[in-house]
Amino acid sequence: MADFEVKFDGFDDLIKRIDEVGKMQEAKAIVKESTTIVSRKSQQLVPVGWGERYPAKTKKPKGYVGGNLKRSHVLKISDYSGEILYKSDYAGYPEFGTRYQTARNYLGDPFRNEKQNFINKLKRLAK
Repeated sequence: MADFEVKFDGFDDLIKRIDEVGKMQEAKAIVKESTTIVSRKSQQLVPVGWGERYPAKTKKPKGYVGGNLKRSHVLKISDYSGEILYKSDYAGYPEFGTRYQTARNYLGDPFRNEKQNFINKLKRLAK
């Protein structure tokens, strides 16, 4: 499975500070918002099927359906955590690449783009 995990040094202190300020509901909303943004962007980037990403003159194989990776998407949001999973067996191959295929970074790029925004929102909340 292709998934990413974020660990923050001092995150417990940040949560304690946010709790002191009394803005825990806002923190939950920020987690939900950032997780949803990453999820939506990854759904747009996930390699699916035959068509635009392949040369125009190629034909899809007989019986090809496609879209298994996109359909395997699972989004879980709890109070202070969000989880985005692609549950297909081969989800890591297009994400990280193989020696025969370049990486597509359908989950990594949206994650890296949103990471700093998420941190900045929490820091503003703690002030």
